[in-house]
Amino acid sequence: MVTPPLPPTPPVGGQDQYTEFLALAAVDLAKRGATLQGTMRSHEMVAGYKRKRDEQLVPVFGVHHGQQQQTIVVDDVLLNHASKLWEVLAKQRQRHMRLITSAVEDRAAKRLKAKDEEMKSIWVRNQALKDQLRVLQREAQAWYNIVRSKEAAANVLRSDLQRVLAQVVPGRGVDDANSCYWGDNQVAFHGYNGEVSKPEAATSIRRCKGCGQGKAMELLLPCRHLCMCVPCAAMARVCPLCGSAKTNSICVNLS
Repeated sequence: MVTPPLPPTPPVGGQDQYTEFLALAAVDLAKRGATLQGTMRSHEMVAGYKRKRDEQLVPVFGVHHGQQQQTIVVDDVLLNHASKLWEVLAKQRQRHMRLITSAVEDRAAKRLKAKDEEMKSIWVRNQALKDQLRVLQREAQAWYNIVRSKEAAANVLRSDLQRVLAQVVPGRGVDDANSCYWGDNQVAFHGYNGEVSKPEAATSIRRCKGCGQGKAMELLLPCRHLCMCVPCAAMARVCPLCGSAKTNSICVNLS
């Protein structure tokens, strides 16, 4: 009776090449830093190789059975090591992402805080400027009211002065100076027919009685003669028309 030959077993060198291939595949995947999906695919690939190997190998007794068990143990060790390696890489990646996210959030928070402080300072400055603007507006309105009142008072005084100058009777026969001040030794000038001469128009051009060239713009007090220019009135002590002492003078601009 002829004994049937034993089924061929994979050579030892082939098993070593298979184990080395699994180790190289695990190292290559670890270096490339594949994602979790890549890890699952690598696990499926290793499991597929394992199933294929189990289908091809025929359980035998003796030395071949020991080699088969050793190969299975090595495959399990490599698979567990690859799984742990991918878990470590995933944890490191998550920790790194948390660090990056925390750094970005801290930087964004600092920028937002700086912007908030800048906006607050700008708001405070705007409020101060608004308050200052309101104060300036009130001051401007007050000065405007003062100017209007002064202009009204000046217009009243100008009209009163023109009316007084139009009604004043000239003294001592002077042709271009009117006065309403009469001392103890002063009388109104009468013409040849006994009538009081008419005063000149208040708007006629008057010449200074001191220098004869300047325009008479100073009203001497208390005699109220409009007969001198500004420089002559500043140096004069008496009125050149009536001889009364000058106590003060007022500049009159009838233009």
